[in-house]
Amino acid sequence: MKRLITALTAAAALGFVGTARADETKTTESKSTVKEKNDGTSSTKVEKKSTTDPSGAANSTTDKSTYTKDVDKNSMGGTTTKVEKKSTHDAPGTASDSTTTSSSMTERDASGKVVKHESSGPTTTK
Repeated sequence: MKRLITALTAAAALGFVGTARADETKTTESKSTVKEKNDGTSSTKVEKKSTTDPSGAANSTTDKSTYTKDVDKNSMGGTTTKVEKKSTHDAPGTASDSTTTSSSMTERDASGKVVKHESSGPTTTK
């Protein structure tokens, strides 16, 4: 009787482990580019892509994000920094798809004080 209970317990445990290890695969890619110059200007771009594929291509979900930051010299002797963020979520069916975008621009004078700041908050479109 003990052997039967032990065998059933082991079979149940293997059954639970088998269902927890579904055929889900997740792939993540990332690409970064940074360019800096001696005069204090720079450009940064980061792109990320993540794909989740649970047991078939028809149910795959893709998330993409892009971050861009540009720093340039301005006429006041300071810098102008522009930051843009964009993320896209592509899931099965069009109801689950969304795109979020935000951007900001900051101007600084020669002493580093913020002279002007503009931002457009995150806007989501479906």
